[in-house]
Amino acid sequence: MKLPPIIVSGLVVAGGLLLAGEPLSIDAPFLSSLRAEAASNHPSALAGIDRAKAAANESRSVRLWNDPMLGLGFMSASRMMRADDGDIMIGIEQPLPKPGMLAAESARAIAIQRAELEKAAASGNEAGARAARAAIELALADESIALQEEQIRWLEKMAENARQLAVNPAASVTDALRMETELERERQMLEAARRSRAGYSGILNLALGRSLEKSWPTLSLPLRPLPVPVAHAEVARIPHVNPEVRAMKEMASAASAETRIADRDRLPEFTLGADAQLFSGTGDIKSTTIGLKLTLPWFNDRSYQARIDAASSREAAAHRDIEAMQIEVAAMVVASCADAANSASQARALGAEILTKAAKAADSTEAAWISSKAPLNDLLDSARILFSIRLEQRRMIARQLAALEDLNVLVPTR
Repeated sequence: MKLPPIIVSGLVVAGGLLLAGEPLSIDAPFLSSLRAEAASNHPSALAGIDRAKAAANESRSVRLWNDPMLGLGFMSASRMMRADDGDIMIGIEQPLPKPGMLAAESARAIAIQRAELEKAAASGNEAGARAARAAIELALADESIALQEEQIRWLEKMAENARQLAVNPAASVTDALRMETELERERQMLEAARRSRAGYSGILNLALGRSLEKSWPTLSLPLRPLPVPVAHAEVARIPHVNPEVRAMKEMASAASAETRIADRDRLPEFTLGADAQLFSGTGDIKSTTIGLKLTLPWFNDRSYQARIDAASSREAAAHRDIEAMQIEVAAMVVASCADAANSASQARALGAEILTKAAKAADSTEAAWISSKAPLNDLLDSARILFSIRLEQRRMIARQLAALEDLNVLVPTR
């Protein structure tokens, strides 16, 4: 049994159009374009962007001055008393900013805004990874279909050989009937694979926000496994590039700002006020008073201190949550790197010596069967082994790509 060529992953593009009959390779630029499209269209990514916009608006709502208060009063007395003292009282009060409060509130709002931006980036990364994984599944389905079609062509050839051998009066017709059965079974499996392919196509369209019926050209996986990142180097990048960790760092900054706000809130609040008394009969101002008021927070010092302690504890907890998240992400990074490395190693082994030996064994068994020196079971077994090795090699390539997608979500390239 001759080993047919594996689908070529190279892509010839002229004027931006894929040449007819050429499979579309899911290389790095192709997957990058899918990620970008999914991040632009998927509702989860768009929701993250909306939350980031809301946080940006909230950061601009922080104010230095509280609203002034205007007061108006009337005196009910004799005309003489009202003419002497004034019967209309107008007052205005303006609370003064507490030192450091604006800076602390601004720091908190900006930290929350940055955290929402990181969460939006995480949502976009996850949406893009879902689209990339769907494309990998679709490409594997296409390669599986191509291998099954090649298997059917070989079975058709062997079925014809079996029919010719059955012409001999001394030969048995069992082999010919058995080959027809195997051929029909493979055709049914091919139809099932094509239906599965349609399902993967729909999943990819959903991930990209496209119409469910949008058709896709034939996709192909890379011929060889991609380079595997070093786990230690990727773990070292977690604090700098992982969106969830970065978002938690920003929330820890917000908690620190909350502690400063609680500390500033215990300071006395000063209020500047002005009062004027007028006589309604003539409109003359009878008296004007300018004063300064202040709150006395020392009576509630224990309450203020409790709030400061609570904010400080939340800040400490936020930093410990960051450490825990980094450990959790690091474990997933190590697992993804190991999975990618194992898949790459198996793909290389299956695509080299193992595949070559299986192909030689299949060719030898085919020649022996044609010359009536080997039973049909040996022929079919050798063909199945060769097919399973070829298919498993492509599965390992797809599995490595999926592991690398998982890794890209954890430690994206910025």
